[in-house]
Amino acid sequence: MLPSTGGAVIRIRSLIFLLIRFCLSRSEVGGSPGLIMTGNYRMRSAALEDWPGIVALDQEIFGAYGAQEAPAIIRSRLVTFPQGCAVLEGERGDGRPFIAGYLTTEKWAELREPVLDEDPQESHRPDGRVLCITTLAVAPSCQNQGLGVRLLDRSISIARQEGCGQIILETAHAERFYLRHRFRRTGARTERGIEMAIMVLDLTDRGSRAP
Repeated sequence: MLPSTGGAVIRIRSLIFLLIRFCLSRSEVGGSPGLIMTGNYRMRSAALEDWPGIVALDQEIFGAYGAQEAPAIIRSRLVTFPQGCAVLEGERGDGRPFIAGYLTTEKWAELREPVLDEDPQESHRPDGRVLCITTLAVAPSCQNQGLGVRLLDRSISIARQEGCGQIILETAHAERFYLRHRFRRTGARTERGIEMAIMVLDLTDRGSRAP
């Protein structure tokens, strides 16, 4: 178990929705007939204008088991460390864009045990050498298309660009996914009745994924 930092509260969620849906490369969005997604997704940096869409997706994925993040905290992430946030943007059949997945991160001075609901204005360290993935999420209707891997690769690129040697996260449902990508389990904890595995990737390891 990693040492805990008093008063530090962090929000880290798993990649996979509690109820996993197997989706085709073309599927309905939000249950609305006629709004069909294409299989093309564009990675880009997140902007404050994405806040409403990210909040809606956060509620859809994590609200089912009470782990959704406060909208104000999500907004704070986009403001505090914008270069550490990204979205995967898809396109509906009518040409309108939508957020298919998103990534938020922050930097820590050292490895510690994550806990839920910390404001990044208090926890983010611009000169930190550990990148914490606070959220890596893909919409249920867009899963099983490799989007999680694309977001994970983006986080590794961010870590290297920011001079971080390690990445940490915790996950309730995607431990096997992260183990396949060379993370190691360093501990576990339970909060709000949710059991979460703590995962760490050492970027100094030659076997780690390179962006």
